[in-house]
Amino acid sequence: MKKLLLSLLCLTTFFLSAQTTKDIGGTIYDDTGIPLPGATIIEKGNSTNGVTSDFNGEFIITVNEETKELQISYIGFETQNVEITSDNLSISLKAEANQLENVTIQGFSSVASRARNRTQAIQSLPETTVAVNAATIEASGIDNIQSFTAQISNVTFTEAQQPGVNFLTVRGISQIRNAESPVAVVIDGMTLPDASAMNMSLYDIELLEFVKGPQGTLYGKNAIAGAVNIITKDPTNKNKTKVMLNTGNGGLFGAGISSSGALVKSKLFYSVNGRYSTFDGLINNTFLDQTVDFSDEFNIRAKLKYRFNPRWSATFVQDNFKVEAGGNYYVTKTDIFDPNIPVLADDDYSSEPFGDILGDSELSNSLSSLKIEGSLKKAKFQSVTSFNATRRYYIGENDYSQYAFSKVSQQSDSDTFSQEFRLTSNANEDSKFNYTVGTLFQNSKRYLNTSTFLNNTYYEGGFIDASAENADYSTVPLVGNDDDNTIQTLAGFGFVDYKLTSRFTISAGVRVDYDKLTNESRISDTSIENDITVWQPKFSLAYQFSKNVLAYANYGRGYRSGGFNSNATVKFGRTYEPEFTNNYEIGLKTSFLNNRIIFNNAFYRIDFENQQQYTFIPVTPAVLGIYNFEESEIVGFESEVKFKATNNIDFFASIGFNDGEIKKGTYNRLTNAAAFDYETNEVVDVSGNTSPFTIESTLQIGANANFKLTERSTIGLNLNVDNRGTQYWDSLEEYKQDPYTLVNARINLKLNKIKVTVWANNIFDTQFNTEFFPTAEFGFSNLRFPNTPTTVGIDLSYNF
Repeated sequence: MKKLLLSLLCLTTFFLSAQTTKDIGGTIYDDTGIPLPGATIIEKGNSTNGVTSDFNGEFIITVNEETKELQISYIGFETQNVEITSDNLSISLKAEANQLENVTIQGFSSVASRARNRTQAIQSLPETTVAVNAATIEASGIDNIQSFTAQISNVTFTEAQQPGVNFLTVRGISQIRNAESPVAVVIDGMTLPDASAMNMSLYDIELLEFVKGPQGTLYGKNAIAGAVNIITKDPTNKNKTKVMLNTGNGGLFGAGISSSGALVKSKLFYSVNGRYSTFDGLINNTFLDQTVDFSDEFNIRAKLKYRFNPRWSATFVQDNFKVEAGGNYYVTKTDIFDPNIPVLADDDYSSEPFGDILGDSELSNSLSSLKIEGSLKKAKFQSVTSFNATRRYYIGENDYSQYAFSKVSQQSDSDTFSQEFRLTSNANEDSKFNYTVGTLFQNSKRYLNTSTFLNNTYYEGGFIDASAENADYSTVPLVGNDDDNTIQTLAGFGFVDYKLTSRFTISAGVRVDYDKLTNESRISDTSIENDITVWQPKFSLAYQFSKNVLAYANYGRGYRSGGFNSNATVKFGRTYEPEFTNNYEIGLKTSFLNNRIIFNNAFYRIDFENQQQYTFIPVTPAVLGIYNFEESEIVGFESEVKFKATNNIDFFASIGFNDGEIKKGTYNRLTNAAAFDYETNEVVDVSGNTSPFTIESTLQIGANANFKLTERSTIGLNLNVDNRGTQYWDSLEEYKQDPYTLVNARINLKLNKIKVTVWANNIFDTQFNTEFFPTAEFGFSNLRFPNTPTTVGIDLSYNF
């Protein structure tokens, strides 16, 4: 009995002592509603107990049960005492009067990075990283990944054939058609498993970040060239709504609405964002006299977030988009039957599409996710469960001429379930050791079908009448690719930072992926299974010479998974090998004049094993496939500078160079395709040639200006010039894209709650090829995919 009473007494004492403290969470905003990272929160009456807000402006502080107030401070804002009215506070700070007067020139504010899954200032991160916050995204008109990458050295993004067929190239590492992306795209901690989804529109974004170099240790396979980290705005405790309208040339019209608020104050929050846009097009099919680049796009994202307490929350997200558009409007020589007309040259922009078929395409993506987050005493826990479904389809021209021979369709579907768990240490300035560990399970099912439909009038009528007006296309297709692929992945990963001294930090990590791949080809009626275990290590050394100078050196192993072709041909086998890279990089990050000048540089070398390439055999129907070069190498340099001339005007510039070379590789060139012989070929040694799609140089320059008109109105200007150097389309170095320059500009006028933006893209109507197929080898003319001409428009928005 005495033992029982003693036990009860101990439990009571423990319970009472546990009740002497309480957790208080919240978010710190400025007076315009933008979260403030790095704000200081102190328990009133206990100056030794304090925390700082994270990237999202959020904080958790454990205070005495009797504490009634917190003290909040942030440089440039008035210190404020806040009454504790609940366990989740929403706090707005006011700018100090002298800050409003703009007496001194302020440096660039520190943009936080999430590259290593925790908040870290860009200039202290030993990675080549470009990040923009919500204000910069709005000012520069970034509305998709393409407009974001236009401001980054050694990165290009183009789209061809149809929406969803994207070609993102980073430091010479390019997207492979019908294969994996070279870059991981992560939205709020969820990796998009299908490269087609990179076509999405971006809206209500808090942070956009591009991290170069292999990022597979933390982001998984197919992050061989880097990662795009997208953080969307969280639902707010305060109700707010925004409506948008936009219009432009080519019949552009769009509308949108976003709303956010609390369903239950400080507990249950929501946000809903919807967008619709329609575009009649600007590129004309001269044979049909119809535009071919028309599109209709629908986007909706809904978030529901519940806070169980200051430390634990759950967020459900449903993100959908759908694009209905034209497609497959390639251009070839003006008359494919006239032998006196040479094959299409890589710099011939004189013709528009003139096929007898008006292409049509659809792309849709649905991403459902549940994220559970918990702040433990010394670490943060995160569980992300997601399901992604992507559907891509097109039907259109196959001969790309005014004659009616055939049309082609392609269907590409994927369904992916993912479950990931992460544990990340709580980092602060005094932390010597930080870590991230986690595990992932992913199951992805994919389907690819490519089919050809023949004109019966021509093929069954004696090969005489190929006129469009008499065309009778078969409804029974000839199937070139018809494959089911399943990829199951189980991975474990860990990454640590350790400060050997206050200046010197060493980082190391590794990821182990086990992939099981299964292919079922209906063409060859065969089934293949393969599995592989891959180690992706990463190491970095960083030395902080001073507060404003950081030097670093990195090594990382990159991995892009292999796969299967529908059938073996003289150009490719039944399978293609996974691609590996060894990446070496040294960099220097500096800032001057109290952060008014930021100057960063990086040198790198990338050694490839089994670099992947795309080709096809133009039989009827065509068979698509991927093959490998044994060894390749890319050596490059990048430099970035930002200069804040005044509090109202800043300039930026970045430059990049790449030298890509095939060290050991061959290409099987057809030599008798004009006679419909797709077997006879010669093996060409392409060693020493430039690796295809490697951009030799990029140059971006621009300026941002923002001026106050009245207490509640401002005017802003943004100019961006994007120059891209030579790029070879083929390993034989027979065809290339010559250098070209794009100029974009916009003017933003804000009048209290109303904002008006006038913008123009590709102002000088520069012409170039977004894709070029060197198909003369196959017995017919080359093909090019034209770029979008000059577009201009006006955007309107109203906040209430």
